[in-house]
Amino acid sequence: MDDIHEDEFDQEIMRFVLTEVLEDEHAEFPSGMTLIGGLLDSFALMQLLAFLEERYAISISNNEVVKRNFRSVPAVAEFVRTKLAR
Repeated sequence: MDDIHEDEFDQEIMRFVLTEVLEDEHAEFPSGMTLIGGLLDSFALMQLLAFLEERYAISISNNEVVKRNFRSVPAVAEFVRTKLAR
């Protein structure tokens, strides 16, 4: 994994959601917008999980895919930072 500054996690995850999930890099939505049970359907969630695992070389178990970890872009970024710190 490339060295990544802490605040860049949010930006990378947001960019992925915009380009790969919404397929509109110019779309705007609040970073706190609900992802699980909101913006992401099951296919989009699987896309996000695959991106996170590949990009950050982490493994995400089924029991970690909960609202607390995936409720918003900042929550996902914090989850990734926690996984990388282990």
